[in-house]
Amino acid sequence: MAERLGRSEQDVPTWIYYEEYGGECCWGGQPSVVDASSRTDAAAQPGTRHWWRYAEGLLFAVLFALAHTQSPLFYSNQNQYLLHGLASAGVGYLREDWLANTRDPTPVFSYLVAGVYTHFGPLSLHLAYFVLLMVYFLSFRCLIAALPFWRDTLAARWGFAALFTLAHAAGPRLLSVILTGTDYPWYLQCGVANQYLLGPGLQPSAFGVLLVSGVAAFAQGRTVWAAILTAASCVFHFTYFLPLTLLLMGYIGVTLGEKQGPGAGRRAFAMMAAASILCLPIATYSLFTFGSANPQTWGEAQRILVEVRIPHHAVIDRWFAGADACQLVWISCGLWLVRCCPWGRALIVAALIGLVLSLVQYGTQSHLLALLFPWRISALLVPTATAVLAARLAQALTLYPGATYVSGILCGGLAAIGVATMLQGWGYQMSPDEEGLLGYVRNHVQAGETYLLPIRFPAVRQGRGTASTTFTPPPRPRPGSPLIPVDLQRFRLATGAPIYVDFKSIPYYDLEVLEWYRRMKQCEEWYAGGWDSPFRHEELKAEGITHVVAPAAQHLAADYLRVVYRDHAYILYRVE
Repeated sequence: MAERLGRSEQDVPTWIYYEEYGGECCWGGQPSVVDASSRTDAAAQPGTRHWWRYAEGLLFAVLFALAHTQSPLFYSNQNQYLLHGLASAGVGYLREDWLANTRDPTPVFSYLVAGVYTHFGPLSLHLAYFVLLMVYFLSFRCLIAALPFWRDTLAARWGFAALFTLAHAAGPRLLSVILTGTDYPWYLQCGVANQYLLGPGLQPSAFGVLLVSGVAAFAQGRTVWAAILTAASCVFHFTYFLPLTLLLMGYIGVTLGEKQGPGAGRRAFAMMAAASILCLPIATYSLFTFGSANPQTWGEAQRILVEVRIPHHAVIDRWFAGADACQLVWISCGLWLVRCCPWGRALIVAALIGLVLSLVQYGTQSHLLALLFPWRISALLVPTATAVLAARLAQALTLYPGATYVSGILCGGLAAIGVATMLQGWGYQMSPDEEGLLGYVRNHVQAGETYLLPIRFPAVRQGRGTASTTFTPPPRPRPGSPLIPVDLQRFRLATGAPIYVDFKSIPYYDLEVLEWYRRMKQCEEWYAGGWDSPFRHEELKAEGITHVVAPAAQHLAADYLRVVYRDHAYILYRVE
């Protein structure tokens, strides 16, 4: 085959050697042999540098990033994961915040945030996420080029870009919410349990795009780079340790089991060594920073995290619903189409081991295994299935005249809608009722102050499943309630003011988790009433609280509380 192309074996791409890895590729139940002579990509045309293909890829990556959109700063999970970095950068008085002084679960990410924010300002955080969005698209573009049925034509490339962008763009998601109340397109890119690679903005989990880059590198025969890129995701967020392990098992198993040329054992060892060198420091840090010698506190902290804070991610009985079952079918379809590819079989290995571990967790109800999220590999498998199916559909669309132009117009239109979504605030909505309070505190906060927010444990939601709330209205407090739902999430970062506790942002070391739980219960107890009791003032002073926030409908009557700010939504008291 190499002679047919007039090239050496080392120069022939992975897809050309498809016959070596199983002989035939099946599509629709019929065997077919991949014929390199039918390919039209640059690899089959020696001496030709199609530099414009790189420009084309970058252009579509930019359009994809614009169409996907991103949230304003201090949205959702950013309020936890940006805290340590912004505190290190000297933002406001965050260094005095209790949570900012707990053990950091993502030290590399925090170091990156601190450096980027200090030298380039907040806009740089948006730019960093924009780059990750582009890397995500380009990685999948590279991955589908290794598909056996892929014909690298202009119409196919543009068709894939349009379909893949359509599956991720803000426009269809917003339309789905308007028409049905549910963000159904979200399920084409997120995994089960509402776990995802791409979220609303920059956070540690966004570096999961490097998992895609690693699979793409493996598909192109760059085995060491595959291990390096896959392991790099774990460096930024240790929650990817298990997906990394599963993928590495798949890479090594396929490399050794299928004897991919001479030196298979050497390449397998190199992958193992490269991943170990990258992951050993962060694994050691996590073990010694978050390990515990006390099994009682260790077990109770795990229970609180799993059953109280993140049951929507960690308890199968809570998150598994019809949408998750459909996603499993979607994954199965995608894996079936790539079962003949070496990289496809590596994904199948990872998926099967992840499934077995998930069943073990469900059977044993192990909190530790639940916190390792064996089902998180689906956050990679779902968008991979979407990419594979989009690539196949793009091949079919090349038969229709004008498909290229329609694809280009669609990508441009989705990008325009994405820009409008960000400018008009159609998504990532945060309560406008908070603006007045946040502005006042931002302008008046001083060193040594700590703010108490009216936070509670959210009521356990009835039913199963989780859904995206990116394009749904923000929650509002019930009239007359002394406590609010998971609101005021951005109070800490938006004002630079230390707070006593909130539900959204949590520590991970066992003793600190127990302290967080105590503070949450204490907060609920205080807001239940009795502000004029003889011991309440001393309790607040003992906890270092200097200001108390309350909904406007709930006046706190106590002679030691002085109103310093009031609007239609909130009252801010100073503890005298």
